[in-house]
Parts: sequence; C-alpha cells; structure tokens
Amino acid sequence: MTAPRIAFLILAHRDAPLLERLCRLLNQHAVFVHIDGRSTDFPVERIESLSHVTVARPRTNAYWGDFSLVEATLTLLKAAREQASFDWYVLISGTSYPVKPLAALEAALEQDANREWIALTPIARDSVLHNLIGRRWRLAPLLEHRGSDIRLRRLWNKMSRLVGRNFEREIGMTPYFGSQWWALSGRCVASVMEFVDTHPSFVRAYRSVYAADEQFFHTIVANSEFGRFAIQVDDRGESTSHSSPLHEIATHGEGYLGAEAADFERAKATDKFFIRKVSAERSGSLLDRIDRELLQIENVVSTLK
Repeated sequence: MTAPRIAFLILAHRDAPLLERLCRLLNQHAVFVHIDGRSTDFPVERIESLSHVTVARPRTNAYWGDFSLVEATLTLLKAAREQASFDWYVLISGTSYPVKPLAALEAALEQDANREWIALTPIARDSVLHNLIGRRWRLAPLLEHRGSDIRLRRLWNKMSRLVGRNFEREIGMTPYFGSQWWALSGRCVASVMEFVDTHPSFVRAYRSVYAADEQFFHTIVANSEFGRFAIQVDDRGESTSHSSPLHEIATHGEGYLGAEAADFERAKATDKFFIRKVSAERSGSLLDRIDRELLQIENVVSTLK
C-alpha cells in the first residue's frame, strides 16, 4: 500500500535546535514551517536548507490567543497547497515531538479515510467560552510600550464586555472550539479554504475573538459536510482544549515535559502520536530516549548553536 502524502504544518517561534531536530524526523514527508515574525534572530536559512522543508511567507507576528495564529496557519495551508496536492495536512507545534514511528501515523490516517482528526466541542450558551465570545477582544499589542499597551487593551476589553455582541448572529452558525492541533484530509482542507475565500464577514468576525486558533477552523469544519466525521468532545471546561486527537499535551509545572522518568513513561503509554511541550534544553535526555526506545532510530541531534 502506498503511504499517504502528508504535509506537516509547523507553527514555530523559538528553539531552533528543536525545530531542526523535528524537521529531520519528518523527512519522509513535506514540511512547511511558519516562523514567528518577531523571532528576528531565528536561523531561518538553516531550517530552509533542509531539502524537504519550506519556510512559509509572509512571516506573521504571532501573539498568544490572537487571530494572527489563524493567519499563520492559513499561510501554511496556502504554501502547502501551492506546492502539491496532499492527502493530509497535519498541524503541529514547534514544541511537538513524535513518540511513534511515522508509519504508525500513516496507518492511522489511512485506516479510516473519512475521519477528520479535529476535536469539536459546541460552545454552549451557559459556558465560560460563550461569555468570552460575547465581546470584541484586542489581544495583539496596540502600542510599543508594554505597560501602556497592556492597560489600554484591558480597558478596550472591559468596555467591549459592557457593549457585548451576538457572535452567533455575526457568523450565521453554531460556534465550536477544540484543540488547536489537528489533521485534516485534503478534501476537507479544500472545503475550508474555499469557505475562507468566500466568507469575508466570517473571517472578519473572528479577528476579534479570544483564542481564535482554537475556534476558527473548528467552526468551519463542524458546520460543513465533514463535521460528522470529526471527533466530538464534551465540554470539560479549561481542559477541553487539551483533548488533542494527535498530541499528549503537558499540563503540569511550567507546561513542559522534561527529564523525569514519569515523563518518558507518559510518552510511552500514550495512544497519541506526538507529545507537547518539549524543548531542546529542558527535554534533551527525554528526546534521546524517545529516539532510542520508541522511534528506534539513532539520535537526531541538531548542531544549531
């Protein structure tokens, strides 16, 4: 059986040694990387020199919880689709790392060709998130001076809460949320991109939504013909976005998996294909052990300094 053609889409903003190591592990497939535009000292040429890697442009200045993360993801999707027609588009982070051989992921993707590996949770009217989408947020900086900017945005968001908004009416459909990380089929991605191109009012509405990266694609997929093939997840509050179809996500301490034996056991026991978050500095021995015992390869250690 021929392996599926996968485009790995990576959102990265720091830790170049880890990113290079990750890209080298994925060398059986095409890799597209968006590097945060604010990372001005990032060795982009080093990453771009890898023959199977494309650095997507333009490089957006990406901010936590802001629509800029959606823009960066759309840039990755466009770059991949311009290069070739892929069977699957897999979105991961620059702080992700595989814990199973690529063949296992390929087999899982091909086992059910209709499945869409995206977690979908409807935003209930009595939920915390419904209250958050009931206002117009400003998450990206307005001013260069950090202190003044934070105060100005706090005022903006407080006033927006008083004014309120009917977000469901703005987008004309039921909003959904879920983990930012997913794998979508080529047919589903084509449908998503067509929707984005033909519904500017929908895109405009999400530019002022809190954590749009965990809602934008989810809402489009859920309200399409592909929604019934996605993974339905009950709302469990703040932890719901950790229910990633592909990732075992660190939630303890500083949110990183490190050198502790328990972290390796967690990586070994998971039925997911990636772990997140790791770093070259904090997680080096863990990654080496994963290479040896789980991936059964020689260490893929970057020489980036």
